[in-house]
Amino acid sequence: MWNGFRAVTVVMMAAWTLTSCNTAAKDAAGPVPETEQVVSAAIKKLYMDAAAAPPQSAAQQKVILQMAEKASNGKELLLVMRAAAGAFPAGTGSQLHPAESQLGSLVTVKMMGLGTLDQLTEYSTQYNVNAENARPVVERLFRLGDQSTDPRAWYRIRIAAAHLKVADLERQAQVRGDKLAGK
Repeated sequence: MWNGFRAVTVVMMAAWTLTSCNTAAKDAAGPVPETEQVVSAAIKKLYMDAAAAPPQSAAQQKVILQMAEKASNGKELLLVMRAAAGAFPAGTGSQLHPAESQLGSLVTVKMMGLGTLDQLTEYSTQYNVNAENARPVVERLFRLGDQSTDPRAWYRIRIAAAHLKVADLERQAQVRGDKLAGK
């Protein structure tokens, strides 16, 4: 079990390193538009393998972690999170199951680099984002939102910021949305 934990930790550190390198270049280029994102055959196969595995089993969790490692765009990452729904036993209190926490950290880091504004907004409002990643996620939403003149995008960013409990950025998103709406 510890070997698996170490392997996941190494993968998460590698993913974090890869996503944090050249962030200025990534921010300038932006994520691939959702219309151009495809779900690969490998991810589809892993999704089917996860569905076929016994519910909440170590095998199912392992397949879902493999999906997260292989995911290469926001569409695939959201599919990973849909596959993970109900795959992990409930944690105690506010604590997540350790494997679910690892999955969430990995997907959050990758989603910040690969997700579109809509995908990252959906992810941040529907799935658990740990407190240490809340501000970086909202800051990434702001950078993605800078390209939008639609006030509704800023109101969605405000909702995400409120969900993640980043009050100062919540207020800033509200102001930007109101300004664009002419209020």
